[in-house]
Amino acid sequence: MDARTKLEIGRRLRRRRENAGYTRERLGELCSLSPRFIANIELGDSTFSLDSLMTICQVLSCSSDHLLFGAETGDGSPWADTISRIRQFDPRYEPEINKILQAIVELLIKSEIYPDDLHKIS
Repeated sequence: MDARTKLEIGRRLRRRRENAGYTRERLGELCSLSPRFIANIELGDSTFSLDSLMTICQVLSCSSDHLLFGAETGDGSPWADTISRIRQFDPRYEPEINKILQAIVELLIKSEIYPDDLHKIS
């Protein structure tokens, strides 16, 4: 991979990280990567493995096409950021988070906000 491509990938990663409100340290924690490695990618000094790319994309809720080629893909879901943030919780909280989300869905159904759509997902 040429230096210009690595720099472009690094710039997209940095922009995505900053837009998500993460420091290099926090992104490193979430991805089990060192902050220095994140910095090296952002500066175009390093590349990442497929495993690292997949983890970074999952944490930042973006496609690999976006980081690698600048392409925007996906459905542009307004829920993407929320889902990304929920995924960052320790898995041991999953039962409680599920209960809370189910309670929210039930409240929305009872309040008759988009009842046809909500009955499909409950």
